[in-house]
Amino acid sequence: MTNQQTPILLSDEQIQRFIADGFIVINSNLEDALHARISEEVAYALEHEIPHPGDNIVPRVPALSEVCDSAAVQGALISLLGDQFSFLPHRFPHNSEPLNQTNIIEPFDGQPKMASGSISAATWHQDGHAFCGRTRWHRPRAANIFYFPHDTPLQMGPTRLLAGSHLYATLHDIKPEQAVMNEIPAGSVIVAHFDLGHAGSPNSSDRCRYMVKFVAVRTRPPESPSWDHKNEVWQTPIDLQTPNDFPIAWRSIWNWMRGAEPLDAIDVPTADALPGFLSGLKSPSQQIRLTSLYGAATFGCAAIDSLIKVLLQTAGQDKHKLADPKNMANHGMSTNHLERFFIERQFTPEDAAVALGTMGATALSSLIELLQHSDPWIRLNAVYALGEMGPETVAPYIDDICNLLNDPEGCVIRATLDTLCALGTFSTETVRLLHGFLARTIPNWKDDDTRKLMLEQIRYLSSLALLAWVTNAGRTSAEVEAALIETLKDDNGYPPFIACLALERYGSIDGMRAAIHFLRVRYWDSSQNTRSALAGGWTQAHRRATLARLAANHEA
Repeated sequence: MTNQQTPILLSDEQIQRFIADGFIVINSNLEDALHARISEEVAYALEHEIPHPGDNIVPRVPALSEVCDSAAVQGALISLLGDQFSFLPHRFPHNSEPLNQTNIIEPFDGQPKMASGSISAATWHQDGHAFCGRTRWHRPRAANIFYFPHDTPLQMGPTRLLAGSHLYATLHDIKPEQAVMNEIPAGSVIVAHFDLGHAGSPNSSDRCRYMVKFVAVRTRPPESPSWDHKNEVWQTPIDLQTPNDFPIAWRSIWNWMRGAEPLDAIDVPTADALPGFLSGLKSPSQQIRLTSLYGAATFGCAAIDSLIKVLLQTAGQDKHKLADPKNMANHGMSTNHLERFFIERQFTPEDAAVALGTMGATALSSLIELLQHSDPWIRLNAVYALGEMGPETVAPYIDDICNLLNDPEGCVIRATLDTLCALGTFSTETVRLLHGFLARTIPNWKDDDTRKLMLEQIRYLSSLALLAWVTNAGRTSAEVEAALIETLKDDNGYPPFIACLALERYGSIDGMRAAIHFLRVRYWDSSQNTRSALAGGWTQAHRRATLARLAANHEA
């Protein structure tokens, strides 16, 4: 965003609507001509160029950066994720090819047929983070940004949303009335909680539909409202899209985003309600489950022992082991409403852990004890819950948390790194450990160590943890700078992307020079991909030869 632009911050009502529904729709407020140009360039890249641009769509279509840097988009993301939010390297163009049909599906249809060549999942699903499964958080720590460069009427198959499903551990007990499918004007941007259930829909028009998705994350815990805040009292918006009513959950998230204690100004139910809440955690009803989860959290000390008992009942089931890749839990679509597993795409914590994390300092000592539990699943849930408590609350025990970076299970290391990303603070010794992960120099790991199977994810999360450290530390560190500069040598483009963001934020001369050198040699002149640049005889002949070779390989 240019210095001349002032971010257009969201209002209290928009924030409250996001908390409840899990998404908002904004106008990027950019010229129609820009959207038309982006639409044309995205279409050309996807229809005429090989290979698929994938995450390189922004350097291929640089005008997309004007959307990301616009006052409207920046203001929305600052409001939801704080003024130090960052875009992730995953930015992907989705297309829905024309399907030979004229009917428009119902918004709640489960698995409509999509045209061949479409990159748009038509089943209801929750996303997993690209190249790194991360924790599912109720609080807004990550967002999907769906940008539509052209008008998308219902016939073209707009993205469908499941209002309120961002708080669901699995997409069961979903209802037709929470399915949202609306016409989308050119230049519109949907900002959605990362875990919101969504789906594509068939395109019954005569031209392709395009959408570009970005992902942004919070890098600093909230200390005060980052939006146009007027009234600290929660007010449930009228005409919500979600059919559920979760007043305690919504107020808890609202308080956290304001920098207040999550359970401030929330009344504790009568003492005889606790047994019902504990029982309700097992309910297949999303309304009962989430009401029970947050209701139990309001009891504080009186509920800790019971919630710890509920959590410990999940031990001994090998839940920490990677599930079958075909397991529908990978997309939030498990048929078992109680299924919580560590999976390649995501870690979904137990509801009892979510409740304990919501309590804050009240549950601190009990969770610290669980970091030593023999079952990795319990350690996973405990370290997640501690990350929800914030850096000031866990400060006396930060070394206990960081000790899990030496855990014998890679899944525990991965969840611990996610917690460090949420906290944004850790010791110099921990920085050295992260440096070792990034440099692949881990002295205690033998060649056959199973933790190495997760090393790429561990390394990406290590770069994100260092980005959080740089954002929050307020001091310099030669070790951090060296780790980030060394990360630029990585073959996987994701950690270097994050390292460049961190070095820019760090601001040292050596770090900036290293980042600029890294980016300079990877500079891509997108104008070389225009029709005029490809009109020469040699390039046309090369194109024909390449297409013939690809066709021959396909037939073979």
